[in-house]
Amino acid sequence: MRHNPSVYFLIFLLWLSTMGANTYAADKYVFILKWIGNPYWQAIKQGVEDAGKEAGIPLTILSPNNDQAKEEHLNLCEAAISQNPAIIVLGAATTAIGLQCFREAQKQGIKVADIDATVSVDQAKKAGVNLSFTIGADNISIGKKAAQFIAGTKTPRTAKILVLEGVVGSPPSTDRVAGFKQELSKVLPQAKIVNSISAEWDRLRALNITADTLTKNPDLNVIFAANDVMALGAVEAVRAAGKTNQVIIVGVDGVPDARKAILAGRMTASITQLPYLIGKNAVKLARESVANKCAGKTERAPLLILTKNVLESHADPLLKYVR
Repeated sequence: MRHNPSVYFLIFLLWLSTMGANTYAADKYVFILKWIGNPYWQAIKQGVEDAGKEAGIPLTILSPNNDQAKEEHLNLCEAAISQNPAIIVLGAATTAIGLQCFREAQKQGIKVADIDATVSVDQAKKAGVNLSFTIGADNISIGKKAAQFIAGTKTPRTAKILVLEGVVGSPPSTDRVAGFKQELSKVLPQAKIVNSISAEWDRLRALNITADTLTKNPDLNVIFAANDVMALGAVEAVRAAGKTNQVIIVGVDGVPDARKAILAGRMTASITQLPYLIGKNAVKLARESVANKCAGKTERAPLLILTKNVLESHADPLLKYVR
């Protein structure tokens, strides 16, 4: 019986492709997120986990113990590098920490990527880092949307405004606040920011700052908080002062407690960048990166303004990604 050599060649090619698929599936992916006690990062983590299960790839998720743990990210980075993964996707506390981690990982031949728009592709290039991708919201746009939304309400043209900033040095906070102030000067030029101060992403700090600001400025009209955790602290302070109907409160992230406060009429709106979707898409981009199909890509998340009407109507298709 004669054997056709081409048959053996096809079998060999099939064996090679199977080996390649197995190798691809076995690649380890490490995600270093910020503190998952924060509902925003819980949603990102859920998105990463769900996408990992759907793709059948091994994932390791690391995170620090609190929202202020900057240096701990470097320790987590070292732990991630020691696992020799195919890629490290990092949501760094600051740009400097992100670049330091990326440089060390790259020295070991590990691909690196940014989640939460902390390090841009251009910033990475200048630091000698070849970033596979960066994914997250356009935080300048978030701030601008908040200002535009406030201007579209019945807020007085001469509104008095409190701005609650996140941790000093955090790019998302810096950009959101900058975007808000830039746009506010255009859409409400007569408005006055009576206080713009860091509440460090913390609910209690935001509550205390808001209560103090209300004491000094009883006619406060608007509060813009760079995340929902701080916005919820502001909600408590405003409610305690009996001024829920006087003060418009806008946060960022669309976390569950903020949505409840919006539906209850205690908070006006939250701008969400759909963190669950960010987590899912980050896994997709990570897989493409490991397969050498993604390099230097910037992906921005869609933005959705959550109001009572939007939440109750269930009409917007993006609501399916809200967690």
